[in-house]
Amino acid sequence: MVELYSIAYYILIASVLIIGLIIYLKIAEKWSIIDHPNSRSSHLVVTKRGGGIIYLIALVIYMISSNFNMPSIIICGLLLGIMGFIDDVKNLNFKIKLIFQCLTIGYLLSTGSYNGLEWYLLILMFFLIISSVNILNFMDGINGLTILYSLSFLISFYIINAYIIAFTDSNFLLIVILSNLIIGYFNIRKKAVCFLGDVGAITMGFIYAVLTITLIVETNSLNPLILFLVYFLDSGWTIVERLLAKENIFHPHRKHLYQLLVNEYKLSHLLVASIYFSIQALINITWLLNYEKDLSPIILISIFGVFSVIYLLTKKILNKKLDLA
Repeated sequence: MVELYSIAYYILIASVLIIGLIIYLKIAEKWSIIDHPNSRSSHLVVTKRGGGIIYLIALVIYMISSNFNMPSIIICGLLLGIMGFIDDVKNLNFKIKLIFQCLTIGYLLSTGSYNGLEWYLLILMFFLIISSVNILNFMDGINGLTILYSLSFLISFYIINAYIIAFTDSNFLLIVILSNLIIGYFNIRKKAVCFLGDVGAITMGFIYAVLTITLIVETNSLNPLILFLVYFLDSGWTIVERLLAKENIFHPHRKHLYQLLVNEYKLSHLLVASIYFSIQALINITWLLNYEKDLSPIILISIFGVFSVIYLLTKKILNKKLDLA
């Protein structure tokens, strides 16, 4: 287990994060960096966006406090986050964003400990990162959803790193968890003070992907993918649904299961966010308790298959009830 810093150290970091976020929220109000609800939105009131900038502050704090540990990862995370923030302010063309993401991820995989891996592994890693970044971005939309869901895998990573196998810096994990808890105070409520925005969702998606890849390489196992099961299924099957309907998958929509529950069945944001968090947390706990019993690829695929059937049946039943209403 990596030696942890003093409590005072984390109190100081939390103070910097809180001050930084409060300053940003005042700037967002003055510069009108806000999210206006539209026909595809799951919220009804104008809300500040870009609160996920706290993750960029966290990355800078970690970079300085760790004496520039993991430089490639931190720099690429900052670059992707900054691009997301520009998109929050200017609404960039998706092609520009995708090209920038590809170049940044390509740079990451060409440096550090990755450049000695086989080419096919690098391709798989590339698609995992690009998918994670955009899935988290597509799935962000209701109060508390991304923050609570991120806590489910961040805490799981910390438990693995601290008590099972050290694969990253615990200090990094704790700083990111701290930033998640702080932004949660402003977002996990009936009327959110701010949304994460692209800057938050993209940065957190990148953090998940990098941690997952690092653990996969360290353990030579695909099992860490299970920590993203719920989001992967909802996003993946929704993309398939839209492709079959010949829709542009890059355009905004309201077809995710969580959107169906919030917009059509009128469940509260916090209830739906709690459901997603609870299901993923239960999956994570079950896996962690059986971590020593390494899941074979067949079992892992079977788990994805079973949950896919449950997801598709649930969505079919809910849509059918709407059609009959």
